[in-house]
Amino acid sequence: MKEIKFNESNLREDEIDKKVRKVRAMVMNKNGQGLLVKYAGIYMLPGGKIDGNETELEALKREIAEESGIEIKAEEAVPFLRIDSYDKDYFDRVEQKDINRLTQTTFYEVHTDAEIDVTKKHLTESEKAKNHDIKYTNLAVMEYLVETNQSDNNKKAAFDREILTALREFSIFKQNDKGEIER
Repeated sequence: MKEIKFNESNLREDEIDKKVRKVRAMVMNKNGQGLLVKYAGIYMLPGGKIDGNETELEALKREIAEESGIEIKAEEAVPFLRIDSYDKDYFDRVEQKDINRLTQTTFYEVHTDAEIDVTKKHLTESEKAKNHDIKYTNLAVMEYLVETNQSDNNKKAAFDREILTALREFSIFKQNDKGEIER
């Protein structure tokens, strides 16, 4: 699994106030399309924070079910990328102040023939209020949507960097896996 670090502020480990672990997935269907989330004006892959004592795979399974109503087989998920993002003066909603934060996100490849089931989605009140939407789309379209999206969300640049990096690395991962790029 490839590891990438984004640390423009050159934060040291001893300067980190909070470490957050997340999981996200390239959930691919039989048509070669992936699940894409739009939430609070920005695009991202399905997934989110790892709660309490959850494993990465437990969190991945829970997050995908909550966001799409799709039950995945976590044991079939294949990790392909981890991104460590060091953020200086990150506004923490819980603490209501700026902190230095390290977000470690592991990305998985998951295959499913399941369709989105809105009757099984369990969105948070924030997700509902901020127009959470999820759909299958072609990977090239995903990239285009991210690159052309207009949003005043102050976290757009970080999320765009994350999803575009994941899309690029997923293509490389698939090329290495099968000898050709799948897009």
